Amino acid sequence: MQNYANTFKDNMQVEKNQVYTFKLTNADEIVGRVIDINDNGYVISQPLSAVPTEKGIQLIYTIFTGDPKQDVTINKTAVAMICHTREEVSDHYLEATTGIKAVRKPSIIMG
Repeated sequence: MQNYANTFKDNMQVEKNQVYTFKLTNADEIVGRVIDINDNGYVISQPLSAVPTEKGIQLIYTIFTGDPKQDVTINKTAVAMICHTREEVSDHYLEATTGIKAVRKPSIIMG
C-alpha cells in the first residue's frame, strides 16, 4: 500500500522547501515554506497570514506574541486545502522573510 503521508488528497505531492498556501478549517489562509512533514502536520518556517486589503493581499505575522522566526506545526486536521502559492505572493513571502527581492523577466514583451 502506498504511503500518502506527504500527499494531500492523494493527488498533490507536498514537497519540503517549497512555499504553499494553507487554507485552514477556520478560514485563515497561511503562506509558508514547508520544512518538514510528519504524521500529525506540516512544519512551516516563518508562517505569514494572507489578509485582503483595499490595496490587495498583504502578508502579516501569523503569530503575534511568539517568535515569528520560530518554526510552527500546522496540524493536518486543521487544513481544509493546500495549494501552490501564486508566484507574486511567493515572491512577496520570500522578500518579507529573507529580504531577498525576486527578479523575474517581464511577462509583457515591449516592441
